[in-house]
Amino acid sequence: MVDFYFYSNKIKKIINTFFSKIGILIMSKALDLIRSILQKIRRYKGYIYLPVWLITGTELHTGENFTICYAGNESYKNYFVRLVFGDQYDEVYYGKNWLHNVFRIASQNIQDCPMMVLEVNERVEKFIKRKNDFYIPLWVRGEIDIPSTVSNKSIKNELRKIRKYNLTFEVTTEKSQFHRFYDDMYVPYITHRQGNEAVLTKYDELMRYWESGTCELLFIKKENEYISGEVIIFEENSPRLFITGIKDGNPSYLKYGTGSACYHFASSYLSKQGYRSLNVGGSRAFLKDGVLQFKKKLGLRLLSKSVRGFLVKPLSPATGLKGFFLRNPFIYTHRGRLYAAAFVEDDEVCSCDESLEGLCKSFYLNGLSKVNIYPLKVNGSEPKRSVPQPFSDKIEILSAEHLFASTLR
Repeated sequence: MVDFYFYSNKIKKIINTFFSKIGILIMSKALDLIRSILQKIRRYKGYIYLPVWLITGTELHTGENFTICYAGNESYKNYFVRLVFGDQYDEVYYGKNWLHNVFRIASQNIQDCPMMVLEVNERVEKFIKRKNDFYIPLWVRGEIDIPSTVSNKSIKNELRKIRKYNLTFEVTTEKSQFHRFYDDMYVPYITHRQGNEAVLTKYDELMRYWESGTCELLFIKKENEYISGEVIIFEENSPRLFITGIKDGNPSYLKYGTGSACYHFASSYLSKQGYRSLNVGGSRAFLKDGVLQFKKKLGLRLLSKSVRGFLVKPLSPATGLKGFFLRNPFIYTHRGRLYAAAFVEDDEVCSCDESLEGLCKSFYLNGLSKVNIYPLKVNGSEPKRSVPQPFSDKIEILSAEHLFASTLR
């Protein structure tokens, strides 16, 4: 009888312990699931709960008084607004709003507000994009072949500077040098160059690459002075130029060709290690952007885009809105592919091979599906749509009539 009670109690303890551990495990998994759900909620809230501004100024191309409704990150707002107005404008901040309220704010001001810009994730874009909207990535990314065989006049001039000032390079993986580069080169350079448009990479992100052993730091030297630097990330397909900086953010060092030197020395250094292509990182998706134009001269081939972008919604056919499009050709996405959009005054500019060759040279980049040309004025009853060879593979002429809606849907 004693043995029975003894074993009975022991079995109860084992069962209680077992279920106690199972309960703790279930509770732990449940908490992990809740955390994951909350993280996703916070992330998706960031997609549809946005800071909102109404910004008014003089549109740069036409000189017309113009208002836009912008919803998104302040740094990107500052960048976009500069494209429209330059540095002179007034703004009213409406605080953070859910996406449906952004539409309400725009619709209440639609007579004075011909354009709305929503900085959204591509998942959100798919649900709210209309036929006459453009989705412009915040960044486009691409690569160049190495060693470079590009020999245009501009690049040759930059290489002459490198030789003239006897620039050299040095590669390191020392942690202290990464810290020095970040504080003394990267942060000062980006904040000085981009001001209130700066989007800085955090030091912790840089250190994650360093701790994983997947990055190197290339310094540009003039005699014994470190004057600029570039972090190279080694990824599965090809190395990538990550972030760059100039000593103390001082633009006077650019006269030595330091910007070109980073690409030149990185290309030379990596090609000797057997690499045949170099990912040159992100560029703004506006075709007149200086960095994008420079990379184009190096033979840029577009590969991908950021998952966030500017969803540009024309709301009415205002002169200032058309002026913005005329002044700012851009890259946009449509059904997962990259296109360029360039607006021209009238379709006469597309009427001869010489004009088409000029348009192709100005706006086409390797990796684009096509350059879509939108004439704002049509001479005759129908726009000139046919594009002869050899330009028809790169250029298409489309009507701009449907782009300027008068209502917000």
